[in-house]
Amino acid sequence: MEPAQIEALINGRNEARQQRDFTRADALRDELAASGIILEDTPQGTIWRPMAETSQ
Repeated sequence: MEPAQIEALINGRNEARQQRDFTRADALRDELAASGIILEDTPQGTIWRPMAETSQ
């Protein structure tokens, strides 16, 4: 997934959260997670990073 696509989904999630549409916000978070992206909500805004691979 391209960074611009990730940012667009995060923006959509943030808009859904502002509108208190938590079902949609959760669905967008889940879509990002399925693509290997972890979100972290901070006082400065939402940041994202790729999921760390675990080695076992």
